[in-house]
Amino acid sequence: MLFLEPWSKPLLFAHLIAAIAACSSAVHVGCRLYLLMRGRPGLLKSLQLHARILALSYALAFVLGALIYPVFRIRVRHEFLESAFPAGVGLFELKEHFAALALIPAIGVWMILRAWEPRIVEDRQSAPVVYAMLAVVLAALGYNAWSGWYLGSLRSI
Repeated sequence: MLFLEPWSKPLLFAHLIAAIAACSSAVHVGCRLYLLMRGRPGLLKSLQLHARILALSYALAFVLGALIYPVFRIRVRHEFLESAFPAGVGLFELKEHFAALALIPAIGVWMILRAWEPRIVEDRQSAPVVYAMLAVVLAALGYNAWSGWYLGSLRSI
């Protein structure tokens, strides 16, 4: 029996929930930041809350994925993908790399926005950086959701 194999299905489900929370909070951050930049008041606390949720849920999805990885590597990758669908190994390798690369921007959005104030010119000038980081996070989450669903439909843990 592999490390955490009896818990792999509940951990996979928690991984899914954390990824959904990360994706939805990233969209909320983008929308609220846009509205704040257009002069709509009253959204700053909500913006900062969603930025914190983004950082925490993305980090949680990342950690849960790392906990599931040993079971996936043996039960799916080694026993199935390497022989039946070698291209699937590449899809998953990209998924891992994108997840790791987007972890820093996911946390960076929160780090920038936790003390952000729309009335300060320097803070307003950081909005394009936040949007760029959100784009990286959403692109990684989009690809990872698709590839995770696709590979899971072929064979799950």
